[in-house]
Amino acid sequence: MNQPDRHPNETVDTPRRRFLQAAGVAGSVALAGCFGDDGTDEVDDPISIESGHDCVVCSMVVDQHPGPSGHAFYPADDDVHGTDDDGIVAYCSSACAYEHYFEQYESGHEPLVLYLTDYSSVDWDVYEEQGLEFITAHLEAEAHAPATDLEFVVDSDVLGAMGESLIGFGSAEDADSFADEYGGERFDHDSVTRELVDSLGG
Repeated sequence: MNQPDRHPNETVDTPRRRFLQAAGVAGSVALAGCFGDDGTDEVDDPISIESGHDCVVCSMVVDQHPGPSGHAFYPADDDVHGTDDDGIVAYCSSACAYEHYFEQYESGHEPLVLYLTDYSSVDWDVYEEQGLEFITAHLEAEAHAPATDLEFVVDSDVLGAMGESLIGFGSAEDADSFADEYGGERFDHDSVTRELVDSLGG
């Protein structure tokens, strides 16, 4: 994989980076980490993202773009924007996934489970296109894990479908290794806030 020009452990202190560090500690709306808290421990297994899946937030065709993707299951009888008949909604990026989460949360809806790409479970790569670095997409069901089980690298040099993204790893060690190579700060699921998501640039 391509090494960045800077020293791998170098941290560039910018106002935005300082905001990201603070956002992990405080925020007006933080996730509770209680998906599926409806009295049952059973949730649906992840699905594979296919050609017919469009992102509910930006309408992009999910399988035509790089980076972390995902999908959520909402109760089928909830009136949640974008869900199909089975209560499933798809996302082209983890940024879109959390944007949709917060919109629905503020309307009184929580997903039974939110699945996002687990880069600890796949053979990922970083590639360059038009001078920018992107991480590969992995759309198969087994590449997705509950967001509550992931550690996210935010503000790295590596982009996804919507630009800056939250790149998830099932292993904290893998997340730290990625951040050492490509920059960024590590957040667990419970530390993700609307402010953090809104701070990501396209």
